[in-house]
Amino acid sequence: MPTKKQRAVSTVGSSVGNQRFDLYRMAHGRIAEAMEKHFYLEAITLIESIATDRLESRLSVLTKTNYGFMNLGPLIVDIRRHETDSILLAIVDQELDTWRIMRNEAVHEMAKLAVGDVSTWEDRVQVLVIVAEEGLEVLRKMTNRVRLLKRATK
Repeated sequence: MPTKKQRAVSTVGSSVGNQRFDLYRMAHGRIAEAMEKHFYLEAITLIESIATDRLESRLSVLTKTNYGFMNLGPLIVDIRRHETDSILLAIVDQELDTWRIMRNEAVHEMAKLAVGDVSTWEDRVQVLVIVAEEGLEVLRKMTNRVRLLKRATK
């Protein structure tokens, strides 16, 4: 069984912070490009990648441990147990978790047909548009709150 990947931690003198900043910048640029070109599945995937990294970072601060790479669902469960900021907790507990459910259905059921389902491909793509747009909005709220909390602890 492979070893669980550990999240790189920025320390004084390391390049981790700059590398992460560059990855986020490139990911946000790619999200915008994917949305513009109607590659909504790609945008949704990148939104989730950034969101999980933000939550892993926040949990590392709260628990004083290095959270390895985790899926969104378990991260939300852990945030519910450890988060001390009521505003961030509400964003994650309500908005992000609702988005996670929408994302799972949209992504994992894109090519599946349930009994009685009459939705077309175009209908499903329109759902992807909503999921991508809402995911980006939740990510912005979460990122802004985490930034504010980081500044308050410095």
